[in-house]
Amino acid sequence: MKYNIIMTVSAILLASCAGNKVAQRWAELPIAEQTDAEQLAAQIKANPESWQAAADFLSREDLATLACGRYDLLPDGTYANVQEYTTKDTSKYEAHKAYIDVQVVLSGHEVIYVTAPESLHNVLEEYDPARDIVFYESEGSGKPVPANPQSWLVLFPSDAHMPCMTDGVASDIRKVVIKVPFKEL
Repeated sequence: MKYNIIMTVSAILLASCAGNKVAQRWAELPIAEQTDAEQLAAQIKANPESWQAAADFLSREDLATLACGRYDLLPDGTYANVQEYTTKDTSKYEAHKAYIDVQVVLSGHEVIYVTAPESLHNVLEEYDPARDIVFYESEGSGKPVPANPQSWLVLFPSDAHMPCMTDGVASDIRKVVIKVPFKEL
C-alpha cells in the first residue's frame, strides 16, 4: 500500500531545525501551507535573533490595540508595521530583495496573490533600495492565498505578492507585517 506523505510547514521546521528553540516556536504558529517551509527553516537557522524578535512581537497581548505604525525590533533592521485598511478589488504586485515579509492578519480576511517576480514584466516603479520595494502591474495570474488570523504567510524575495485584496467581500483588516532581513545562503 502506498502512502502520500505531505509534510506541514510545522513538520518541516521541526525536522530540519531539530533542537532549534526558535524554529520550534515558529512551528507552533499558524503559518500558511503555501509558505516555503524549507526556505523558512534555513532563514531561521541563519538569523535566529531576528526570528525570535519577530515571534516575541507577534506574541504581544496588546496587538489588537497597538497604535498603527513602525516598531523597530532589532538594530539589524528587523521591524514590524502595524496597519489597518479595507481590502480592495485592484492593486499591484510588489517584491523585495533585502527583506522577508511575515504577513499576519489579526482581524478580517484578505487574499494575497503570489507569483515569481520573473513572471511579471511591466514594472510600474523601479526597485528602490531605500524602501526595498519594486512595484509591478497586476498582470498575469498569481496564486491566491487566503490570509486571516489562522493563516500567516511568509514571503521571500522569490515571492512577488499583491496583498490587501478582497475575497469577494470587502473586509476591514488589522495586520502586522514583520520585516526580517533576508540572508543569502
